[in-house]
Amino acid sequence: MPSADPRVDAAVQDLLHRLGRPAAEFCASGAAALEVALEVLEVGAGAEVVVPDAGCHSVAAAVVRAGAVPVFVGVGEELTLRPADVALACSERTRAVIAVHQYGLPCDVAGIAEALPPGVAVIEDVAQTWGSTTRGVPAGSTGTLTVTSFGPSKPVSLGAGGALLGAADMISGAVARGDTTDRHRPRPPSPARFPAPLLPLLADAIARADRQLTRRRAAVDGFLDSDLAHHFRLPRLLPGSRAGWTRLPLYPAPSATPRHIEQLADDLGPVQRMHPQPPSALPMFHRCAKRVMAGGRRPVEPLLVTIG
Repeated sequence: MPSADPRVDAAVQDLLHRLGRPAAEFCASGAAALEVALEVLEVGAGAEVVVPDAGCHSVAAAVVRAGAVPVFVGVGEELTLRPADVALACSERTRAVIAVHQYGLPCDVAGIAEALPPGVAVIEDVAQTWGSTTRGVPAGSTGTLTVTSFGPSKPVSLGAGGALLGAADMISGAVARGDTTDRHRPRPPSPARFPAPLLPLLADAIARADRQLTRRRAAVDGFLDSDLAHHFRLPRLLPGSRAGWTRLPLYPAPSATPRHIEQLADDLGPVQRMHPQPPSALPMFHRCAKRVMAGGRRPVEPLLVTIG
């Protein structure tokens, strides 16, 4: 619905264009957007949802809160779900896959969609990326639905909030605002409502994300031209794809020394090791129904460099 502020309307249209989506419903958070997406897709008790067994636990937590069963699938050196692994993880109860563009790395959403049985939806999670492309199309434009977050650590940051994006006939009214004019869906205001005063900040947040993306890509190009590139390697990218590099995952070669890691921090930014415990092993999921699939494997864990 158009707002009273043309600049806000222009920013929303810019966001939709960047993510290749026709419509958006703004939510309280990225996690809320995931829950609303599952509700829209009628994923509930007894259903299974495939999620990556890496990165943020909030993805699987949203599945559990919806009453569904998370199916954790390991990720390889690409750090994103692979179509073949997703296909093996599916059962007759699988209703959705949450494809996360981890650290700004492009996930093969089109390949995953092709590998799925009929009737299984793909929810594309772009909360950690901005400006990524997957096989030549914008990250966020391929799945059945797309979710994002505007939290303080996200590329497009408003400090809070999130959004569900997709076809208008699928998502319209998914986040109720207490409007009872539609007699067929008279619902009270949803607790997942977006904090409306933040929306005028969207244009500046997009511009800031563009500037950060330019700096990050310049930093990665500088790294690739430096001697450090002989001691660390980037994850493999899909053909025709480009990463947004929210974090820079680097795999150390045998020649990498502590001094090289110090130089990474000096040249690019803070360096930390990827958390060794996958989400499926966290205590919060110990008593939940779940399945865990090996999926991809990594012979060595990457270092995560915060750049920009």
